[in-house]
Parts: sequence; C-alpha cells; structure tokens
Amino acid sequence: MDAYSELKSKIGKLRVAFNKEGITMICPARGSRKEFESVYRERFGTRVCIRDLPKSFSRAVTEAVAGRSFDPVPLALGGVTAFQRRVLKILQKVPRGQVRTYSWLARKAGRPGAARAVGNAMALNPIPFLIPCHRIVPAAGGVGNYGLGSALKRELLEREGVNLDLLG
Repeated sequence: MDAYSELKSKIGKLRVAFNKEGITMICPARGSRKEFESVYRERFGTRVCIRDLPKSFSRAVTEAVAGRSFDPVPLALGGVTAFQRRVLKILQKVPRGQVRTYSWLARKAGRPGAARAVGNAMALNPIPFLIPCHRIVPAAGGVGNYGLGSALKRELLEREGVNLDLLG
C-alpha cells in the first residue's frame, strides 16, 4: 500500500507520497487529507495512508526545495505515459542552477517539434522539486508557467543561483 507524510519546508507544508519503489508524488498540503487521498487514488489507482516518511526522502525534498543539491532517492513514476516518463528522466539531468528550454527538452526526448507536449509533461510531473520542472523555461524569455505558480518558480530558480535578469 502507498503511504504519505506531511513535511514542513521553506515553501510551506508539503505532502510527500511514496511506496516500496520510491517517492510517487509531492504537492503542497492544501485541502484536507481526505481530499488528497481521493486525488491520489484517482491518479494512481491505489489507496494511500498516512505513515512516517523515510529520512532519506525527507532530506532530499527539504534540500531540493531549499535550492541545494541532495542525495538521489528512488522515484516511482507511475501514472505517466512513456513519452512523459522519457521527458521526466531527461529533466532529472538538468543541473541545479541551470535552465533549459521546452524545445531543448523536446529535442533530447527525440521529438523536436513537441515543445507543447513537453509542457504537458511538465504540468503532469508528479514529483516536482526532485524532478526539476522549474528549470525549464520558454525560448522567448522569462520564466514561463509553473503548476505551483510563477512566483514559486522564480523563488526556486533564485535559490539555485539562476540569474533571472538574464532570462528576460
């Protein structure tokens, strides 16, 4: 059975879900626990209960949110298509403190014309912070959209040392 825990971080309380394969989902702790459990069940097709978060998972999420490097932890990418999984795996290799464009990520994923599909993969990323979708920006400049809000995306990039003035 999958489980989750609530974790205090620099951006507020987060819910971190996991199973025997690794972290399955990270999201802000908005709404009730019952609402979260319902959303989780709908997305992943399994029930989730509250349980203590393994220390290595807690440490990785806390460090990532703070903009610091962290020791890798297992991630379980369920509920995504093969293309989305490929995009998210490539995204994990974008170094902390650097950004790439949606079109760069589409090319690396073998679909050079699929920048919009890459954007959809970013929007469905179940494990933000550890799979750093905040590091993907539009080629036209600026930081672009972010499922957790553009202000948070800016904050995360600044914590990693990205010069936002260079992004336009």
